[in-house]
Amino acid sequence: MSDFCLVRQPVFGSTGSLIGYEIRFNDTDDGRNTFAQSFLSGNFDLVRNRLPAFVAASREQLVGDAFLVAEPGSAIVMLPPSLTPDAEVVEAIARLRAGGGHVALDSVGATPSAVEALLPHMSWVRVDARSGDPATINAICDRIMAAVSATGAPAPRLIAGNVEDLNQYEATLERGFDGFQGTFFSRPEPLPAADMPQSTVAAMRLMGLARNNDVSDRQLEDVIATDPVLTFQLLRLVNSAALGGRGVESIGQALRLIGRNAFLRWLAVAVAAARKSKNGVDQELVRQAVERGRLCEQLAGRGRDAGTLFLVGLFSLLDAVFRMPLHEILERVVLSEDANQALLDRSGPYADAINFAESYELGLFENATEIATGMGVDAGKLGDFYTNAISWTAEALGAALETQQAAPGRR
Repeated sequence: MSDFCLVRQPVFGSTGSLIGYEIRFNDTDDGRNTFAQSFLSGNFDLVRNRLPAFVAASREQLVGDAFLVAEPGSAIVMLPPSLTPDAEVVEAIARLRAGGGHVALDSVGATPSAVEALLPHMSWVRVDARSGDPATINAICDRIMAAVSATGAPAPRLIAGNVEDLNQYEATLERGFDGFQGTFFSRPEPLPAADMPQSTVAAMRLMGLARNNDVSDRQLEDVIATDPVLTFQLLRLVNSAALGGRGVESIGQALRLIGRNAFLRWLAVAVAAARKSKNGVDQELVRQAVERGRLCEQLAGRGRDAGTLFLVGLFSLLDAVFRMPLHEILERVVLSEDANQALLDRSGPYADAINFAESYELGLFENATEIATGMGVDAGKLGDFYTNAISWTAEALGAALETQQAAPGRR
C-alpha cells in the first residue's frame, strides 16, 4: 500500500507531439521526500514512460541533491518562484547540470521576481498562459530573453502552462513556445465530428447488448460475426491480453472463460483504440480515457458495479476522444440509467467516481481523497490505483493497437 500519491499531466510540443509529462506529488504528513519514494519504488520511471518528467523541487530537495539519483535527463527539476537565489542554490544547480540534469523555472509572470536571477542557468521556463493578453505574454518572454542574452547563456525553451482556451494556445504558439499543457487539450474541439468507423459503432452497440443479462452469449456471437474486422480484433485482443496466450476460437468461448464484465472492459478498450490518432494529443486522450476507466473501476464497492465504473470513467472522456457531443455518443450505446445520469447530469451513484478521477488527474489530491473516503474507499490505496491504471492501460492499448495493425485487409 502506498502512502503517497502522484499524477502525470502531459506536455505537448508545437506540432502536437507528446514531449514529456509533469509529475505532481502530494505532500505527505511526515514531510518525507515523495520523489525519492516514487523513484525507489519504480513508479517514477513507470509514470514518465521513458519521457522527460518535469518535477517540482523544494529548496531542501535541490540543495540535498535529491534528483541526482535519477537517470540524467529523466527529470527536469522545476524551481518555485519563491526560491531565494543564493550561493547555495546556485551551487546545487551547478552540480545537477554537471551530472547531466536539466533545470526549469516555474511560473514566471508579469511581475519580475528575485528568482529570475537564475534564468541563465535554466533549460526551460514555464509561463502561465493566463498571465494576460498576447502583449503581456510577449513582454514576459522579452524580459526572460533579455536577462539570459545579457549573460551570453543559451536561451531557455518556453512552456505555456495552464492553457485553457484557443486564444491562449494560439498566442503562445505564435510567440514560439516549445511546450504546452493545460485543460484545453482534453476538451472536445468545437468542430463537426467525422462519422465513426462502422466497427466502432458496432462495438458500442455490442457493449449495450452485453450488459443485458437477457441477451445470450449466442446472440452476442451472431451480432459480432457480422463484422469480420471486429471479430478478428476482439479474438486477438482476448487471446493476447486477457488470457495470456490461451487459444480462444469464438466470442462465446471467450465470454465463458473471462465473463461478461471482463469482455465489456476489453471491448471498451477496443472502442477507444479505434480512434484514428493524428498526433500526440489524440493518442494521449485515448490513453487518458482508458486510464480513467481503469482508475474508476477500482472504486467498486457499496453497490457500485466494477464494469459500470469502468464504462463511466472511459465514456466521460469519449467526447474529447471522438470530438463529438457526449449525448450523441451515448445514443449509439445502451448504458444503464445510473451510468447515463453520471455522464450527462453528474448525478446518481456513479457521479462521484468521475468527480474523483477529475480531481485526482488535476493533482487536487486533498479533494480526491475526500471524495474517495466518502465513497468508502481506502485513501491509502489511491496512489496504487493510479499506477495500476497506467500499467494496465499500457498493456491493454498495446494489445488493442496490435490487433488493429494485424486486422484482415490492413497493411
